[in-house]
Amino acid sequence: MLTIEQLEEFGVNTKEGLTRCMNNQTFYFKMLKMGLANDSFEKLESAVTAGNLEDAFESAHALKGVLGNLAITPLYTPIAEITEMLRARRAADYVEIYKPVLELRNKLLALV
Repeated sequence: MLTIEQLEEFGVNTKEGLTRCMNNQTFYFKMLKMGLANDSFEKLESAVTAGNLEDAFESAHALKGVLGNLAITPLYTPIAEITEMLRARRAADYVEIYKPVLELRNKLLALV
């Protein structure tokens, strides 16, 4: 079972996340599970693999909101950067940039 301490070891700002969830730890963990299982992760992966920057931007922007609200900082920070790069249509290897995000997401998802 996932604990606050484990989340903090990953760099999650649990104080902020809990505050947004009315300091209800059960609710926060439920929202974390839903947020980490969000299908926008897969949509973003598919879009960057296909080179579809418009769909990639939409998925990244959606994830940015979810991750920010839950204060999952280690995922939020790179997703926010990817979102802004996609907004500017900056040329980049988004597949490689996104790989570490997916790896960390999968580690966290395995804990919940």
